[in-house]
Amino acid sequence: MKTDDDGAMVNGTDASNAADAADDVAAIRSGLESELVVHDERVVFQGDDESQFTVIQADVSVKGRPQDVNGDGVVDVAEGVRTHPILFAQVRGGQPSAVCVAVRSDGRLLLARHWRIATDSFEWEFPRSMGEPGEVVSRTAERELETEAGLASSSRRLLQLIHADTCKIRGSVAVVEVRVDDAQLAEVERAQARLGEDGDSRLAWMDVDEIDDMIASGSIMDGITLAAYTIWKAQAA
Repeated sequence: MKTDDDGAMVNGTDASNAADAADDVAAIRSGLESELVVHDERVVFQGDDESQFTVIQADVSVKGRPQDVNGDGVVDVAEGVRTHPILFAQVRGGQPSAVCVAVRSDGRLLLARHWRIATDSFEWEFPRSMGEPGEVVSRTAERELETEAGLASSSRRLLQLIHADTCKIRGSVAVVEVRVDDAQLAEVERAQARLGEDGDSRLAWMDVDEIDDMIASGSIMDGITLAAYTIWKAQAA
């Protein structure tokens, strides 16, 4: 019999199960269990807009699967395997983006309301921006805060990198906590008034209870904002 950290008895079966679970987690994190084999990648579309939106096609096969399963796919003559096309997108050549969790001394967080053409709706979001070539992600978050609200940060902290859509988007988003000095709050109010003039954007400082209520009511639907808020709360606890 073994004992755990609290001195409780742990039998051999429980210890074995725990070890198996740890092995499973390690395998999931490493990705080594994948049977997909990528034979080729090529760009099939690239936009000339600021985001450099790019669609990439990967030709993949499944290791150990008979070539004639379902009779679909394309036979790669050179490698003698049947491949299947998978399309995914990336922006800015895969340069990481950043989402800014701006926090003031009383714990309120900055939300911005924008009209988004993809959803044809106004959305409450944390400020975020695509990265510039060679720019570190924390600087991307600071730059967006300056652009969005006219504020400089007093400190910054990288919380985590996330993937917005692991199936269809190649790239990562950095979740960055940015602290704002109280002396600058008057600037936020001026920025909010300025942005509100065009009826297209609005800034608001919300406490965690207000944000929780907005999430519960479906008022915040942006996935990156929801993920960033969850990460920030978990690391602030």
